Amino acid sequence: MNFESLVSHISTIQDTLQAQAAHSVNLALTSRNWLMGCYIVEFEQHGEDRAAYGEQLLKKLEKRLNIKGLNERRFREFRRLYLVYPQLKEEVLGYVISGSEIRHSLTAEFTAPIRQIASAELINMQKWMIPADKLFNKLTYSNLTLISAIDNPVKRAFYEMETLVKYATAGLDPNIFVQKYMVQLPSEEKIKKFISKEIEY
Repeated sequence: MNFESLVSHISTIQDTLQAQAAHSVNLALTSRNWLMGCYIVEFEQHGEDRAAYGEQLLKKLEKRLNIKGLNERRFREFRRLYLVYPQLKEEVLGYVISGSEIRHSLTAEFTAPIRQIASAELINMQKWMIPADKLFNKLTYSNLTLISAIDNPVKRAFYEMETLVKYATAGLDPNIFVQKYMVQLPSEEKIKKFISKEIEY
């Protein structure tokens, strides 16, 4: 091994493991925030003492927890993430339960509300759903937060797909993408017409 080879190996190790670490942090962040959103919604709908908190729930939660970065605005964001992406349930549970430390602390009481997510909402949304594993593993928490703010499911699906395409083609020579993949996609004009038509309904 010469010096250039050493530099190359160290550089590859750094790039690969840094990307893996970033991906792991993102999965943990998405899981944490989705779960918090799930429990907030569960409490708002079925909490024994929910009437005592009413509109002030998130503010009181922020004050009681007193954890930097967990505030009323973020709790609203987490709740929206959960409500928009209930299909992430299995991915999040699988990820959380796979962690050895957390697996032993999970009780039936902890997982029951998550396992009972209303399936009627999911059936309604399935027409426009990107598979949950792709959303969970390929989109960053920031992507999910931005996209979940879009109310229209058709527009949301469009942006999810656009983000997934960007992820899949990152680092790919644009000419190769155009030659191999662009020809398979409908034109931007067709996509816009389709979305406009769907929005009218």
